[in-house]
Amino acid sequence: MTDTYTRKQIIGASLCDSSGRLGIHNAADLFMDIAGEHADLLGCGQPYLVRTGGFWLTVRSMFRFHKRPSMLEETDISTWPEVPGTRRCYRDYLLTKDGETLVTGKTEWAIMDIASGRLRHIEGIYPEDMELSGKLSMTNEFVRFGEELDGGEVIGTYTLKSTDIDIGGHMNNTAYLRAFESLFSSKEWNSMDIRFLEVWYRSQCFEGETLTARRIVYPDRTEAGFFHEDGSCALQLRYVTAQQET
Repeated sequence: MTDTYTRKQIIGASLCDSSGRLGIHNAADLFMDIAGEHADLLGCGQPYLVRTGGFWLTVRSMFRFHKRPSMLEETDISTWPEVPGTRRCYRDYLLTKDGETLVTGKTEWAIMDIASGRLRHIEGIYPEDMELSGKLSMTNEFVRFGEELDGGEVIGTYTLKSTDIDIGGHMNNTAYLRAFESLFSSKEWNSMDIRFLEVWYRSQCFEGETLTARRIVYPDRTEAGFFHEDGSCALQLRYVTAQQET
């Protein structure tokens, strides 16, 4: 059994931002969806986990935007898993058109037991006859962020809505990116032209909670985060704009 799942993906209007291109959080949505599709084909998808009281949990994500496709372009989207660890595993993603790489991604996943809130062991989660190729969509390593963005400027607040909540009862991982984008005007967001994005999901957030967003802009990157009302960190981001990349 091959480790890679590929299908066609038309970039519909619902997947585009105000620039008419695939949106940042929409790319994360696409990768999340195809991961779910592939996991289901492998027999370890969310329907199976629901029956056993489990839930796929995204721990960290990263994305490289080489060229965001425009509305109604037909692309190919692929995903494959890496060799799983004891409690966590990586999955890679690739969005292409006619052989040209458009967007790459990688996520770190775990399985949370809904009743206990603890991570399950995941060795043997994939079929025994599946050959893992070991190929990588990205060579970047996940980094450990600084703790609290000391000195960072407050750029806004966000109150979690019912549309942010997933089957696990907490904020969906891609909803954080949509919320972060909402703190900027469309003109500001488009001018940033994000090329690289890394996200670390630090703690769970729930409906009705209000998060405060802060950021620090460096010459070569920007670090930002969402924080709970008690000051603890919910999520941290590191991103590189087109200007910072040059």
